[in-house]
Amino acid sequence: MPTNGGGAARSLGLGISPPKPAALLFLLLHCSLRAASATTDTILPGKGISGNETLVSKSGGFELGFFPPGPGIHYFLGVRFRNMAGNSPTFWLGDRVVITDLPAASLEIFGDSLYIKENGASLWWSLSPGGNASSAAVAVLHDNGNLVVRDQGNSSLVLWQSFDYPGDAMLPGARLGLDRDTGKNVSLTFKSFSHNGSLSVDATRRNGFVLTTDGHANGGTFPDWMVSSQDNGSSLLLNRPETANGTEFLQFNLGQISLMRWSEPDPAANGTGGWVARWSFPSDCKSGRFFCGDFGACTGSGKCGCVDGFAPSYPIEWGLGYFVTGCSRSLPLSCESDGQTEHDDSFAPLDKLQGLPYNAQDEVAGTDEDCRAACRSKCYCVAYSYGHGCKLWYHNLYNLSLAARPPYTKIYLRLGSKLRNKKGLQTRGIVLLVTGFIGLASLVLISVLLWKFRRDSFGAGKFEVEGPLAVYSYAQIKKATMNFSDKIGEGGFGSVFRGTMPGSTAIAVKDLKVLGQAEKQFRTEVQTLGMIQHSNLVRLLGFCVKGKRRLLVYECMPNGSLDAHLFSEKSGLLSWNVRCQIALGIAKGLAYLHEECEDCIIHCDIKPENILLDAEFCPKIADFGMAKLLGREFNSALTTIRGTMGYLAPEWISGLPITKKADVYSFGIVLFEIISGRRSTEVVKFGSHRYFPVYAAAQGRLLVHSGRGE
Repeated sequence: MPTNGGGAARSLGLGISPPKPAALLFLLLHCSLRAASATTDTILPGKGISGNETLVSKSGGFELGFFPPGPGIHYFLGVRFRNMAGNSPTFWLGDRVVITDLPAASLEIFGDSLYIKENGASLWWSLSPGGNASSAAVAVLHDNGNLVVRDQGNSSLVLWQSFDYPGDAMLPGARLGLDRDTGKNVSLTFKSFSHNGSLSVDATRRNGFVLTTDGHANGGTFPDWMVSSQDNGSSLLLNRPETANGTEFLQFNLGQISLMRWSEPDPAANGTGGWVARWSFPSDCKSGRFFCGDFGACTGSGKCGCVDGFAPSYPIEWGLGYFVTGCSRSLPLSCESDGQTEHDDSFAPLDKLQGLPYNAQDEVAGTDEDCRAACRSKCYCVAYSYGHGCKLWYHNLYNLSLAARPPYTKIYLRLGSKLRNKKGLQTRGIVLLVTGFIGLASLVLISVLLWKFRRDSFGAGKFEVEGPLAVYSYAQIKKATMNFSDKIGEGGFGSVFRGTMPGSTAIAVKDLKVLGQAEKQFRTEVQTLGMIQHSNLVRLLGFCVKGKRRLLVYECMPNGSLDAHLFSEKSGLLSWNVRCQIALGIAKGLAYLHEECEDCIIHCDIKPENILLDAEFCPKIADFGMAKLLGREFNSALTTIRGTMGYLAPEWISGLPITKKADVYSFGIVLFEIISGRRSTEVVKFGSHRYFPVYAAAQGRLLVHSGRGE
């Protein structure tokens, strides 16, 4: 029988004297536990579950029942992880049918269909494929979380399964795209009162998918370790975790898809367990307008923060690096107030905002005051702008990005009610005074500790660092890389190790060999990347100095370096669209270094090995150890040759002043290699090298001398 959490004891009347109260209590408890443990994974014909009863899979890992999505009075039929009910997401079934009267709700099976009922009325039923109807069917909750309606006599005849209707989340073992067994084309869907979206398979690309939000489509690619392609790419199976006890699922939120993994709490750090995004698309807030969620803003450092007057809706998720759940108001709007206190909505400008938020609504208004009044008249209006006509934003604010420098966009955010409880003014003043004193003391203490930490970390190797870089301890790096156990690269500079920081941030740690120019390159890398941020430049998260060891901590690039995809026989061919995307991204990164930074930055070593690719094959320029900052007047010239043979501009060898054109030349060579898929440098006879530019120039001279040139 389904679990109902209770049981009953009966007197057997066998001439035995009535039990004593203590014995009766033991008997009741024993019977109750037996009833609770007598779980089943199957609903038989004419049977079902109701109210707070649940169906439990055979292994005990999943349960099916009516669960609330959060605090409130609504319930949905769903499957969730049984051993973590308080932290488990719910994988919705039943076409998101809302249940308001839980005791009157039931899930029953009759004939060949499953029914959701409330007060005896059918709200939903499963649709079995025509021609395969069975007079008697059973529903079974499998150990992978899939609820299957099948023929009672023939277990291989599946009439309906929950994996074909995943809602906004799916479990390992489920698939996107065409399921030939059931004939269902499966996609993930997101629905809210103001936005909707879908995630479907794009069979034209390997592991490709299309993420659609409010009718706007954006293509991406799943990594190979995450999915398995089937039926010539028409369907993608979500792979199970590598570890047997790993818990994962694919979550589709507005404008973002993430592979979520459960992170156990760290007892040593008094941490709290939670769901962590192991992989996301888009991968950062600079490339995804919904990455920071509702009322969340993308800062210049690539981090998410809530705008003034708002706080993270789920602080634990934000602490673990998952921001798409967004921010919530600290105070309600006046139109939502119950009238118990004095209140008044106000509008405040969003500081240093770049561009307009997503989904603005045009409004006819003659002045700024008229535009503000139009917004105030609608309780669902959350912001307005009068820069280029009156624009209003309803319900949500997405795609908030903070700029490092002007020009800024003037947007006015509607703040919550200014609660002014007259009887509590004196108490509030005392609280504010005490809070201010504690805050000031804490700030002083933190400043002293931070100064001491930085002093101890650097020791004798101090130098100034600009930008939002973290200074990591050696213990942190060692723990994040599992004692440097996962090496992903090695070269003359040292070794690179894969790691994971708290919050599931995937990192790559470069352990430099401190020989010759290594110390100078380390300082150059830190000081250069410490003050610049761009979507096509690899992000340096921080660094560590431990004795003679120099460690650089970068964001991890899942697809490695460009040369591995262009020249390796083991890698698949890059499509022309991806090659164009890579070439354009490199050009954007160089343009930023050359034109948009305060000082022109010459990279000096542009080559495929220094172009890294993220999960969506977005290119990011890396390795700034040879970079040089030049003033805009270019008065100084570089005298020491920097870079790699085959990509060096002629002026390096001829002794001419080095400008940003040297990077442009190197990019041109890389562009030839992207187009051709071949190295520009070839080994010819006796171990000598032939460089494509020299070879091409020689061929050009031969053509001219033979009379065929122009």
